[in-house]
Amino acid sequence: MNAKDFPQKLQLVLKVLVVSRAGLASALNVDKSLVGRWASGAVTPSEHNLANLTRYVAERIDGFTVLDWERPLDEFTRRIGADGQGPATSIPQWIPSSFIDEAKRSANQRGDLYCGLWKTTRPSHDLPGRFVHDITLITNDRGDGALSVKIGVEGVRYEGWSLLLQHQTFGVSFDQESGTMLFSIYNGVARQKPQVLDGMNLATLRDAGGSPAASVCVLHRIADVTGNREEDEAMFEKAVAELNPLAPEGSIDPALARHLTRDAHAEAEGVLRLLFSRSMSRGANLSEIAGGAK
Repeated sequence: MNAKDFPQKLQLVLKVLVVSRAGLASALNVDKSLVGRWASGAVTPSEHNLANLTRYVAERIDGFTVLDWERPLDEFTRRIGADGQGPATSIPQWIPSSFIDEAKRSANQRGDLYCGLWKTTRPSHDLPGRFVHDITLITNDRGDGALSVKIGVEGVRYEGWSLLLQHQTFGVSFDQESGTMLFSIYNGVARQKPQVLDGMNLATLRDAGGSPAASVCVLHRIADVTGNREEDEAMFEKAVAELNPLAPEGSIDPALARHLTRDAHAEAEGVLRLLFSRSMSRGANLSEIAGGAK
């Protein structure tokens, strides 16, 4: 192990995993002052402690091994997602390990099928009867069991993660600039490569009070990812720049419009539902929604 840059690598690990020196010390059953000496470069971990530290990191960054500590600092930074091109946020430690284990299995088995560039269609909260679009990028490059999610429209960017659990994806994304969050649940596809997904978003409006608002959303795949992060980011930004966020009147197929709005007027006032029996999520070998999102 290169002792010279180990302190920087350890500090990056603490930042990416969102754990304090005290928290790491407790997890490794060592004194907090020892972790402090590692971080300052005063001492390097013993073989035993390095093995325990590596095991701790590997439980949170899939595939991490002791050999990763030998990487040059720039490679190590990319490996753990600390260069701004990896995980935007870590999965909270309060999520049960059984959920994380299932998400890892699902990401390994089916995660790549969800990767792509998607165009979202949802009702406008400001203009009744109109619809709006944004662009979503989904990749499977985090290594911690979660899919990476980036959502963009005009100058707004949400970044976060989504867990693929059973028949749904459960996501949380963050707009760092405004300090707001977006929660999403989308219906998945059992075995095919999804071409259409639907679900619900919960976020805050950009009004004076930041009013909470939920909406039904339908995502249409518009491109596959390349696997190269820089190219995929460039494709995402290009799609956002070319997007007209407000759908022109008459551009949304009536069947899609009904799907996006009919449950907003459910029997129970104030309840917004998207019944699974009416889900529009579709695989590659199934017919597209008539008209789709133009």
